[in-house]
Amino acid sequence: MSRNQWPAELVVKALQREGVRAMFGIFGGHIASIQDYAYRAGIDVLQVRHEQAAVHAADGYARATRGPGVCFATAGPGMTNTVTGMHMAYVNRTPVVLLLGGHKVREEGRATIQEADARSVLSSVTKSFRRVTVPEQADLYVRMAFREAMTFPYGPVAIEFPNDLFNDHPIPPESRIGWPGAGVHLGRPPAVAGDPRGVASAFEALSRAQRPLIIAGDGVHWDDAGASLRELIEKLSVPLSMRRHGRGAVPEDHPLVIPAPARKRALENADVVMLLGIHLSYLEGFGDWKTSAKFIQVSRHPSEVAVNLPTLVEITADQDTFLHQMNALAADLPTDQPRPSLPWSDACRTDVEQWRARRDADVRDLLGREVIHPIAFASELSLLLPHDVPIILDSFTGSGFLAEFLQPKASGRVMDAGLSAAFGHGVGMALGASMASDGGPVVSVLGDGGVGLGGGDIETAVRYKLPVVFLVLNNSALGSGMEDYAYGPDYSILGAKSRGGWNLTPGVRYDQMFAPLGCHTEFVTRLDELQGALDRSFRSGLPSVVNVVVDRNAQPALYETVHAREMFWHLPADEVMEPARRRHHETLFPRYHGGMTLSEALDPKEGSDS
Repeated sequence: MSRNQWPAELVVKALQREGVRAMFGIFGGHIASIQDYAYRAGIDVLQVRHEQAAVHAADGYARATRGPGVCFATAGPGMTNTVTGMHMAYVNRTPVVLLLGGHKVREEGRATIQEADARSVLSSVTKSFRRVTVPEQADLYVRMAFREAMTFPYGPVAIEFPNDLFNDHPIPPESRIGWPGAGVHLGRPPAVAGDPRGVASAFEALSRAQRPLIIAGDGVHWDDAGASLRELIEKLSVPLSMRRHGRGAVPEDHPLVIPAPARKRALENADVVMLLGIHLSYLEGFGDWKTSAKFIQVSRHPSEVAVNLPTLVEITADQDTFLHQMNALAADLPTDQPRPSLPWSDACRTDVEQWRARRDADVRDLLGREVIHPIAFASELSLLLPHDVPIILDSFTGSGFLAEFLQPKASGRVMDAGLSAAFGHGVGMALGASMASDGGPVVSVLGDGGVGLGGGDIETAVRYKLPVVFLVLNNSALGSGMEDYAYGPDYSILGAKSRGGWNLTPGVRYDQMFAPLGCHTEFVTRLDELQGALDRSFRSGLPSVVNVVVDRNAQPALYETVHAREMFWHLPADEVMEPARRRHHETLFPRYHGGMTLSEALDPKEGSDS
């Protein structure tokens, strides 16, 4: 009979069987036993400054490795601090396993320290939650947690370990219930081939289409299907647009790739559109596109299929296996006949070239400005970034401008908040992405807000010698350009107590703020200084903070889109600035209210008298 072992030690052995190499969190008495055995087992345990950053780090680690990321937190406030990070992982479908210390079972309901109902708190942002009140079942629950996180649709799960049960007394290992046995590792989900008849129908529709289009999403990244996808589009001459983590699955400078901002015309005119591993959410307008195309939808799970689209065939499969099936059929096509889609793909390439020419002309108009415009910054940064370095987008102003300029050459290299639309994740996520490559370089683009929320964990990067380059777009505002767009000088529309609205203290020297921690720092006020600042930062091998002063009055394109239509309706129409008054009050409100004007909505009698 083997020696008795602490339940926490058995939990860590279960983590090792799942292949866990790193975990992120903050020390606390309720989780200490599991944390300490993780150290002793040789797992990389990174102590961060805020539990939110720990979850973001696990999220970044998971996206970079295509496997589960692990984080931990103590009971009560440690657990509640994870909610934002878990929400981001949940809406982005990232496989994160959160290990929680829990209040004692013997003291539940007696006003014990750090008592909280973690299940209730986290239930809406996790795929599953388990409080392990029988230590002998810990192995089983750990195994189930990793399986659930990596079962499509992926997502975060949480396991709570009450302190008195896991740090009370050792137990015989053979007493474990549902113990899977040594050496068991679930690994990645199995390959799933598409139904051959469905695949044949999809191939026939796509290969015969005159104006085909493929839109690829996150699933292409998680299934590592980039090489197979490139083979298919080249065999069939099909234009490709990639979204979210799928960006870069085929290098975005490929002649068949259509960047998202240039996709609208192709989608409107396509006759067959194949959706690969993409979840049609708010970020895709829910798929309510203006097009007469017929659709082919491919996903690992039927829940991903958009029922609002005219669909020729639905296929349940992993993306790489499905693409292998399609490529096998394409191998039988005659090589001496041109593809019917060639004129279309040539036309799409011309459209992309024209779009880039217009965009480059806009950039040229902004390059010579005394204060750096975010568009000029985005254009310059995209030219200077090493292609193999992951980039985290965590800046309301900068991310919107930067996304369209990036041309990743591998999937999963561009990470952002996605549907959570939060900020402050850029520091923690960069820690995880760097750990995923054994301490490789990462670029994190932050705004003032992101530094305020997550900047404390820049010290974590210093402590663990992670060479992250934190690029701070310092525009001294939480909402760039709001004054000139709608609110008036000094946010006058809000009254005497506006106190500058959501402008921040101007000219904060973030570089000087983090220099004492041991960061390499740079201060950039002119665009021609950016290249040298980046070169020195990468060469330093240290965490770097590059403080880039940009125009506070630059207005993101979001303000002019229908996505922001309700953003300004509540403001008094006779006080709101142009162009918001014309765009939102006079145009968008009637469009979305059956022709009713704002005046009629505020005073129904006005409408009845007319």
